[in-house]
Amino acid sequence: MSSPRGATAVSRETGGYQVPSLGYRILVAALRLIPSFFLLVALPVAALSFVNSRGIALPISTTAVVVWGLILLGLGTARYIAKPTRAYGPLSVVTSFVSLLYLVYALGLSPYRLVVPGGSASVTAGYSMFLELAMIIPAIGIVVGFLVTLEDARAPGERLPFDFPM
Repeated sequence: MSSPRGATAVSRETGGYQVPSLGYRILVAALRLIPSFFLLVALPVAALSFVNSRGIALPISTTAVVVWGLILLGLGTARYIAKPTRAYGPLSVVTSFVSLLYLVYALGLSPYRLVVPGGSASVTAGYSMFLELAMIIPAIGIVVGFLVTLEDARAPGERLPFDFPM
Protein backbone atom coordinates (compact mmCIF):
# COMPACT_ATOMS: atom_id res chain seq x y z
CA MET A 1 0.00 0.00 0.00
CA SER A 2 1.12 3.56 -0.45
CA SER A 3 1.07 6.33 2.10
CA PRO A 4 -0.08 9.88 1.32
CA ARG A 5 3.52 11.12 1.33
CA GLY A 6 4.45 8.72 -1.45
CA ALA A 7 6.51 6.46 0.80
CA THR A 8 6.42 2.71 0.42
CA ALA A 9 4.79 0.88 3.30
CA VAL A 10 4.57 -2.79 4.30
CA SER A 11 2.25 -4.21 6.94
CA ARG A 12 3.49 -4.65 10.51
CA GLU A 13 2.80 -8.38 10.42
CA THR A 14 5.53 -8.90 7.81
CA GLY A 15 8.14 -6.84 9.59
CA GLY A 16 6.81 -3.53 8.32
CA TYR A 17 8.83 -0.54 7.35
CA GLN A 18 8.21 2.75 5.66
CA VAL A 19 10.84 4.14 3.31
CA PRO A 20 10.65 7.92 2.86
CA SER A 21 10.14 9.07 -0.70
CA LEU A 22 13.12 10.18 -2.76
CA GLY A 23 11.97 13.80 -2.64
CA TYR A 24 11.76 13.71 1.16
CA ARG A 25 15.22 12.15 1.44
CA ILE A 26 16.65 14.82 -0.88
CA LEU A 27 14.98 17.56 1.18
CA VAL A 28 16.34 16.21 4.48
CA ALA A 29 19.81 15.71 2.95
CA ALA A 30 19.77 19.30 1.72
CA LEU A 31 18.72 20.52 5.17
CA ARG A 32 21.53 18.49 6.75
CA LEU A 33 23.98 20.20 4.40
CA ILE A 34 23.48 23.59 6.06
CA PRO A 35 24.93 22.81 9.53
CA SER A 36 27.41 20.36 8.03
CA PHE A 37 28.73 23.05 5.68
CA PHE A 38 29.25 25.40 8.62
CA LEU A 39 31.04 22.75 10.67
CA LEU A 40 33.24 21.28 7.93
CA VAL A 41 33.93 24.29 5.72
CA ALA A 42 32.77 27.74 6.86
CA LEU A 43 33.98 27.76 10.48
CA PRO A 44 37.40 26.19 9.79
CA VAL A 45 38.00 28.54 6.85
CA ALA A 46 36.92 31.54 8.95
CA ALA A 47 39.23 30.49 11.79
CA LEU A 48 42.15 29.91 9.43
CA SER A 49 41.55 33.25 7.69
CA PHE A 50 41.45 35.02 11.05
CA VAL A 51 44.71 33.40 12.13
CA ASN A 52 46.30 34.18 8.75
CA SER A 53 45.23 37.85 8.98
CA ARG A 54 47.18 38.10 12.24
CA GLY A 55 50.37 37.06 10.45
CA ILE A 56 50.49 33.52 11.82
CA ALA A 57 51.41 30.75 9.37
CA LEU A 58 48.56 28.34 8.71
CA PRO A 59 48.89 24.69 9.64
CA ILE A 60 46.70 23.71 6.65
CA SER A 61 45.68 25.66 3.57
CA THR A 62 42.15 27.00 3.32
CA THR A 63 41.90 25.48 -0.15
CA ALA A 64 42.55 22.02 1.27
CA VAL A 65 39.89 22.53 3.96
CA VAL A 66 37.35 23.66 1.36
CA VAL A 67 38.09 20.81 -1.06
CA TRP A 68 38.11 18.05 1.58
CA GLY A 69 35.01 19.53 3.22
CA LEU A 70 33.04 19.74 -0.02
CA ILE A 71 34.00 16.18 -0.99
CA LEU A 72 32.89 14.89 2.41
CA LEU A 73 29.66 16.90 2.21
CA GLY A 74 28.85 15.51 -1.23
CA LEU A 75 29.54 11.93 -0.20
CA GLY A 76 27.58 12.28 3.03
CA THR A 77 24.60 13.70 1.17
CA ALA A 78 24.69 10.94 -1.44
CA ARG A 79 24.99 8.34 1.32
CA TYR A 80 21.93 9.72 3.13
CA ILE A 81 19.84 9.77 -0.05
CA ALA A 82 20.90 6.22 -0.95
CA LYS A 83 20.18 4.73 2.49
CA PRO A 84 17.27 2.50 1.38
CA THR A 85 19.16 1.26 -1.68
CA ARG A 86 21.97 -1.23 -2.21
CA ALA A 87 24.33 1.68 -2.92
CA TYR A 88 24.30 2.65 0.77
CA GLY A 89 27.00 0.16 1.79
CA PRO A 90 29.51 1.08 -0.93
CA LEU A 91 28.87 4.79 -0.37
CA SER A 92 29.48 4.28 3.35
CA VAL A 93 32.81 2.62 2.56
CA VAL A 94 33.85 5.44 0.21
CA THR A 95 32.75 8.17 2.64
CA SER A 96 34.63 6.58 5.53
CA PHE A 97 37.70 5.98 3.35
CA VAL A 98 37.80 9.63 2.24
CA SER A 99 37.42 10.69 5.89
CA LEU A 100 40.34 8.45 6.76
CA LEU A 101 42.42 9.96 3.95
CA TYR A 102 41.64 13.46 5.23
CA LEU A 103 42.85 12.50 8.69
CA VAL A 104 46.01 10.93 7.22
CA TYR A 105 46.60 14.16 5.29
CA ALA A 106 46.20 16.19 8.51
CA LEU A 107 48.44 13.73 10.35
CA GLY A 108 51.22 14.52 7.91
CA LEU A 109 51.04 18.16 9.02
CA SER A 110 51.78 17.36 12.68
CA PRO A 111 53.53 18.73 14.66
CA TYR A 112 52.60 22.33 14.03
CA ARG A 113 55.20 24.93 14.91
CA LEU A 114 53.75 28.31 15.79
CA VAL A 115 56.26 31.13 15.49
CA VAL A 116 55.20 34.37 17.15
CA PRO A 117 55.28 37.14 14.53
CA GLY A 118 58.07 39.64 15.14
CA GLY A 119 59.65 37.57 17.88
CA SER A 120 61.95 34.65 18.37
CA ALA A 121 59.59 32.55 20.51
CA SER A 122 57.87 29.51 19.08
CA VAL A 123 55.42 26.92 20.30
CA THR A 124 55.18 23.39 18.93
CA ALA A 125 51.90 21.53 19.12
CA GLY A 126 51.75 17.84 18.34
CA TYR A 127 48.30 16.50 17.63
CA SER A 128 49.20 13.22 15.97
CA MET A 129 47.93 11.08 18.89
CA PHE A 130 44.52 12.77 18.69
CA LEU A 131 44.30 12.20 14.93
CA GLU A 132 45.37 8.58 15.28
CA LEU A 133 42.57 8.04 17.79
CA ALA A 134 40.13 9.88 15.51
CA MET A 135 41.07 7.49 12.68
CA ILE A 136 39.32 4.70 14.57
CA ILE A 137 35.92 6.15 13.65
CA PRO A 138 36.29 6.03 9.84
CA ALA A 139 38.07 2.66 10.12
CA ILE A 140 35.02 1.26 11.89
CA GLY A 141 32.86 2.97 9.24
CA ILE A 142 34.71 1.11 6.49
CA VAL A 143 34.11 -2.23 8.21
CA VAL A 144 30.44 -1.42 8.78
CA GLY A 145 30.05 -0.33 5.15
CA PHE A 146 31.50 -3.64 3.95
CA LEU A 147 29.17 -5.55 6.27
CA VAL A 148 26.14 -3.59 5.04
CA THR A 149 27.20 -4.25 1.44
CA LEU A 150 27.50 -7.98 2.14
CA GLU A 151 24.14 -8.02 3.94
CA ASP A 152 22.43 -6.22 1.08
CA ALA A 153 23.93 -8.67 -1.41
CA ARG A 154 22.89 -11.67 0.70
CA ALA A 155 19.39 -10.51 1.67
CA PRO A 156 18.23 -7.36 -0.14
CA GLY A 157 15.83 -5.28 1.92
CA GLU A 158 16.42 -7.16 5.17
CA ARG A 159 17.85 -4.11 6.96
CA LEU A 160 15.02 -1.79 5.89
CA PRO A 161 12.64 -2.63 8.78
CA PHE A 162 15.45 -1.65 11.18
CA ASP A 163 16.45 1.50 9.30
CA PHE A 164 12.88 2.66 8.56
CA PRO A 165 10.50 1.26 11.18
CA MET A 166 6.83 2.17 10.98
